[in-house]
Amino acid sequence: MIRFCKSHLPREVLEDAFQLSCERMKKYLGAWHVDTYPMFPGYVVLESGCPELLSEELGRHYGCNGQADRPSAQGNDPVPVGSEEERLLRMLCGEHRRMGLSRGTVKNGAIRIAEGPLAGRESLIERLNLHKRVAVLRLKPAGSGRNVWAGIDILPRRPYE
Repeated sequence: MIRFCKSHLPREVLEDAFQLSCERMKKYLGAWHVDTYPMFPGYVVLESGCPELLSEELGRHYGCNGQADRPSAQGNDPVPVGSEEERLLRMLCGEHRRMGLSRGTVKNGAIRIAEGPLAGRESLIERLNLHKRVAVLRLKPAGSGRNVWAGIDILPRRPYE
C-alpha cells in the first residue's frame, strides 16, 4: 500500500506514506528480547498538507488494482488523525517514526517510567500487562479510537527502596 500510494499519488498531494512502529519486549529462547512491531497493524499513515485533495485522489485510485489496494481503516475509508493525536504520536515516535521501549519500576501497583518516550507521561497509560511487558495507552477520549500498545521494561528495584 505504501509503494502504491507513493507511486500513484501526486507529490503535491502526498508528502509521505509510512507505517508507525513500536518496540516491545518478547520472551523467546528463555530470555527477553526487544522486537519491533507495527503500531497500527493494517494501517498506513498518509501525510498531506491538502487532506481534501488527498481524499479525492484516493477515491480516484480505489478501483485501480482491485479491493486489495483500498485503504484499510474503519469501513475501508481513510481515518483522519486529529491535531492533538498527531502531536502526541509525533512526540512519542520521534523522527524515526518508531516508539522506543520505555523503562521503569513498579511500586505499590503504580508504574514510574524512568526513561523512554513514556517518561513523565504515565497519565497516558490506561492499563498495564506486566506479564507481556506492555502498556495500553489512551490517545483519544475513552470509547473512541484504537488501543496503542507501548513496550515497557521493568527495571529491578534497588534494595533501599
